[in-house]
Amino acid sequence: MATRPLYELAAGFNAIFDLVLDETMDLEQLEGALQSIECEIEEKCANGIALIKSLETYAAAYKAEKKRFEEQQQSLENRIKRIKEWYRQNLDAMGKSKVPTKYGVMSVQNNGGRVPLKIDDASRIPDVYLDTVPEHKEVNNEALYEALKNGEAIPGAHLESRGRSLRIK
Repeated sequence: MATRPLYELAAGFNAIFDLVLDETMDLEQLEGALQSIECEIEEKCANGIALIKSLETYAAAYKAEKKRFEEQQQSLENRIKRIKEWYRQNLDAMGKSKVPTKYGVMSVQNNGGRVPLKIDDASRIPDVYLDTVPEHKEVNNEALYEALKNGEAIPGAHLESRGRSLRIK
């Protein structure tokens, strides 16, 4: 597959770009490939930024395509439901429950399972059908955070370290 990164990459990084796009590639293989490239740290980091930005662009494109496909799928599923409902109504109106065809049998039948419950107005339901749920306590996150931040030791809670991450602007 001939790939064309959006950013200018050195030859070694072009090979890594191809490696990353290979779905069968092992992450340890990727780390080894990055480790094997010998150049000045500034050049290695510049190419790393270019590699990451190119991959982020690819990921964004895949995400946009995924959204487009999901919208198309939803549209088709809605049309299928509408068409099925049209046939159901017409078969019911004709008093037919089953129609054999060369592609299969179209039939109408009652749905299985439990009849769904719908509550129209909960205030009108008699008390005998209501449960009383005891009150419960909820954590006040703001007060807990302030106490921990001020050095108090509180059983059952602690502050995590912020950690470190790479940012590219």
